[in-house]
Amino acid sequence: MGMPPIVKTVNLRKYYLAYKMGLLDRLFGKKPAWVRAVDNVNIEIEEGETLGLIGESGSGKTTLGKLLVTLERPDGGEYYFMGEKVTEDKIPWVRQQVAMVFQNPYSSLNPRLTVKEIISEPLGHFDEDRVREAMEMVGLNYREHSNKRPRELSGGQVQRVAVARAIVKRPRFIVLDEPTSALDASLQAQVLNLLMDLKEQLGLTYLFITHNIAIAYYISDRVAIMYAGKIVEMGNVDEVFKKPMHPYTQLLMKSVPTIGRKELEPPTGEVPSLVNPPPGCRFHPRCPYIMSVCKEKEPPLINVNNRQVACWLYQQ
Repeated sequence: MGMPPIVKTVNLRKYYLAYKMGLLDRLFGKKPAWVRAVDNVNIEIEEGETLGLIGESGSGKTTLGKLLVTLERPDGGEYYFMGEKVTEDKIPWVRQQVAMVFQNPYSSLNPRLTVKEIISEPLGHFDEDRVREAMEMVGLNYREHSNKRPRELSGGQVQRVAVARAIVKRPRFIVLDEPTSALDASLQAQVLNLLMDLKEQLGLTYLFITHNIAIAYYISDRVAIMYAGKIVEMGNVDEVFKKPMHPYTQLLMKSVPTIGRKELEPPTGEVPSLVNPPPGCRFHPRCPYIMSVCKEKEPPLINVNNRQVACWLYQQ
């Protein structure tokens, strides 16, 4: 028997109340409305790999990442970490093994704390040797930067502090939530190379959340395409990008600038409401290959040619 995946979800769900229910709402029997941020998601991430999670804004990517690091509790389904089912009593153990780097480093770091205090937060106490080591691994000088506060640092330095905070307790799995989107192109390349070096050096596993397809191609081993709270395609990064199967993935690829292509074709239409998603396949209002079954029944995620795709075009 091989090793179980480090992360596995089975029909994982997370719904949020769309608005607060007051006393009068309850008295008059008003039904609550739910935002279906993550809706029956099944993914597996093998130890040592990088899974890129791609989708438009509002597709549920960040919520899925927060579920995997236990910052959010699921409303349904199952989550397995290193082969163990994650229950309430297992959450402290999981939190010792996981970390998350957020999209906006300035908003995720306490502006009142110094760099060394920020990095030592996950340890629960200050350990100068561990903090110094983490800072050196991300390219920050301990003597020069440890007593500064986030406002005294550049954007790239602040993101390096966030990465140092994530690795200081030596986790097994890190969720990277668009860690380069707030940086300019040259700094993006530096941070991406740093993340890849740390992965090799520390034996890390990544979930890399992004809407930038070029970055996902550069850093990922496999990719999962997320649309309106659902995974619609998942597979090897080269196969998915070169021969996309799901119509949504095909449209995403046509929106990427390449040499020799002057006309870009971004997906038309609006992302559906997660409060009242369309029946059947959630992509059908924007799909160029729509069939009658697409409006009625939701396609399951099935295996096709060594990848997974949720589309009626491939159902036998």
